[in-house]
Amino acid sequence: MKVLRHAAGPVVMVGKPHSGTPQQAPEVVVGVEPGQIGDAVLEFAFSAAAERGAALRAVHAWSVPTALAWSPGSLYLVGGANELEQINREVLADILKPWRDKYPKVEVVEQFEIGSASEVLLSNSADAGLVVVGRRSHEAGLRRLGPVTHAVLHHATAPVAVVPHDCPPG
Repeated sequence: MKVLRHAAGPVVMVGKPHSGTPQQAPEVVVGVEPGQIGDAVLEFAFSAAAERGAALRAVHAWSVPTALAWSPGSLYLVGGANELEQINREVLADILKPWRDKYPKVEVVEQFEIGSASEVLLSNSADAGLVVVGRRSHEAGLRRLGPVTHAVLHHATAPVAVVPHDCPPG
């Protein structure tokens, strides 16, 4: 954990090997949080998928705002939640577009689910060959991992790459 917190570049943690039949080219799974993910994370994920000849599953978890889910007019506002979902889908597609253009041979699967980020990411990475998560830049000397990265590191069955958001390309 100390290495992860202090590393300037990506660190891959490998736990227990998968049980069962290995797939020919298990997919690479990356957690995508609009406004939070750095280019370095997506560069690493797309590059890893390209090198492996694997598909890339871009996972985005979201939740319906409490005001929409539990307000007195919530049935009326379900349309608002559907609009929010569509907006989130469009934002995800926009984030991935330059990477799809740069890596045209990488098949991209957009996984978009309601739920907590760590649960959704873990459920979509059960058969992955690699899970890629980001780590925020160190501000004011803080050396902590975020809760999603922490959960994935401790519960994923696949190797996990932790990439600093501000990691230089290469």
